[in-house]
Amino acid sequence: MFGVIGSGGALLIICVALFLHKRGGGKLQPVKDHHVIYWGAALGILAAGAGEAFRQVGSVSTTFQEAMAAQSATVGTVGPAATAALLVLVGFGTKPAFFKDLIIGVAAPGALAAAGAMWALPVTITAALLRSVVGA
Repeated sequence: MFGVIGSGGALLIICVALFLHKRGGGKLQPVKDHHVIYWGAALGILAAGAGEAFRQVGSVSTTFQEAMAAQSATVGTVGPAATAALLVLVGFGTKPAFFKDLIIGVAAPGALAAAGAMWALPVTITAALLRSVVGA
């Protein structure tokens, strides 16, 4: 219907939509306050197939997991499922805030995929849907 968008094109569209949302936007508002986390998750999923400019986006979840694992000496072993659960709790259990939701949204797909089991299902399904729509 719209032709091939590509993962890089989809990432640019999402970034512009988020920028317009932060600036106040106009009549077309594809991003609402509670949706920033989902747009961030789409950014995190699509960044894996994008070019060099978006390569670092995928490392956000790795950074979260490494930071949590580094706390193992203090609080005990912190596994990938605990990191995923903490991101979900903070993301949906707190008041919407643009930058918090964006960071958690970008980090969540990698953390959920690393946790495996039932945690990975939303990421796997969403990634398949996004890639089929975007044509990446």
